Amino acid sequence: MVLPRVRALSAGLALVALSATGLAAELYRYQNEAGVTVVNWAIPAAYVTNGYEVLNEAGQVVRVVAPAKTDTELEREAAQARVRDAEAAAEAAQLERDTFLLRRYSTVADIEAARDRSLRELDIRISILNSQRATLADQLARHEAKLASSAAAGDSASQYEQETVAALRAEIASLDEAMAGRKQQSAALADAYASDMARFAELEDIVALRRQLSSPDTQ
Repeated sequence: MVLPRVRALSAGLALVALSATGLAAELYRYQNEAGVTVVNWAIPAAYVTNGYEVLNEAGQVVRVVAPAKTDTELEREAAQARVRDAEAAAEAAQLERDTFLLRRYSTVADIEAARDRSLRELDIRISILNSQRATLADQLARHEAKLASSAAAGDSASQYEQETVAALRAEIASLDEAMAGRKQQSAALADAYASDMARFAELEDIVALRRQLSSPDTQ
């Protein structure tokens, strides 16, 4: 009598296991190439990228798999990510600059004084370069005059004079380039200080407002 009971118990356990397995099974709902909605126990690989729904045996949606993104969508998301990264980098750089300004200066007048010192130093460098250029220009004029006199007299041009003239012209061109660079640097520096002064004024207003809001009288 014991053996039939054991067999009956085993059969019952097997039915429970099968029932549990059936409940855990999943159905897939997708559209085929004809646009017809199909529900099946499996989904062909060709339709996976189109997106599908996962259903339980009761037909309830338990999970939705979105269609795979197109190259255009991926490219657009990548571009948006680059923009976000650039904005985050700009915000970080601005925060760093704001911190520097607040630590280095107390008033806008301090920034103006620093600007004047920096521009004055550049003006001195430009003046030195300009003086050097004037000296070389005088030397060049003398050597060119010698070459002109030789040519007027029908004499052959001195190789030394020719080489000297070429060297002086090259040095003058180099000085001109250096002066142009200093002038550009001066203009850029003036713009940078102007931006710093405008930003510092904004920061002063923000700091003053925070102090006002955090004061006991305001509270």
